[in-house]
Amino acid sequence: MSNFIFKSRKKMELFHYPLQQKNLSIIIPAFNEENRIALTIKEVYEAACHSLDNFEIIVIDDGSSDATFLQAKSAIIGFESVAQIVRHKINCGVGAAFQFGLENARFPQLCLIPGDNAFHVSGIKLLFSKCGTSPLIISYRQNMEARTALRHFLSRMATFALRMMTGFKIKDAHSLYLFPVAETRLLNVKTSGYGYHIEILSRLLSRLKIFEEVPVTLNPKPDASSGVMKFKTLIILGATISKLFGLRLIGIL
Repeated sequence: MSNFIFKSRKKMELFHYPLQQKNLSIIIPAFNEENRIALTIKEVYEAACHSLDNFEIIVIDDGSSDATFLQAKSAIIGFESVAQIVRHKINCGVGAAFQFGLENARFPQLCLIPGDNAFHVSGIKLLFSKCGTSPLIISYRQNMEARTALRHFLSRMATFALRMMTGFKIKDAHSLYLFPVAETRLLNVKTSGYGYHIEILSRLLSRLKIFEEVPVTLNPKPDASSGVMKFKTLIILGATISKLFGLRLIGIL
């Protein structure tokens, strides 16, 4: 079996990335998604069975006040051997869900898929099929017109900022990704905020300098149940981008 070898600049350690092994840890965070979480889990499980060799699914009920937990519990009946549900008493944020998954992941790559069924299963299958082919897989949404105008604008701004910070002309900074677990753990990014993926993605790009991009498709009206676009979220995202530009200026990023 061939290996892809990459080097961490932080600790100068070598990691052997096993190519052709499609083993993936999948996080599905959900906050008040009782009407969408079951379908999301079903389609993620279907995509994983179709495209992966081994996988685990970690569903995180992030302090929901509705029946999200019960719906998720019912949805994994029959495949509990590869799925578990974690229940937060309070809403901790998507960044905290990612951190939990990163700390507990059993496989070399990690993916976070929102529990609101925003992404079509065809794109998830394609994304999963790329597991093990490169340490970092970046997807881009082909039909951004499905997003609200505000979400579309913010995504474009985040992508532009990421390009400026890293020098890589990636197509989308707000989609789905397959992250390398070992290298991401070394970054030691501790944030529960919405901007976690911007920080992790920019720092991984700066270190690895290798990635692959794949297209995904949004389902109709993907923002129908989203509670992401709050003023607090915009502040967090802006602060994260400002922080990263600061790190870039002093030569850390």
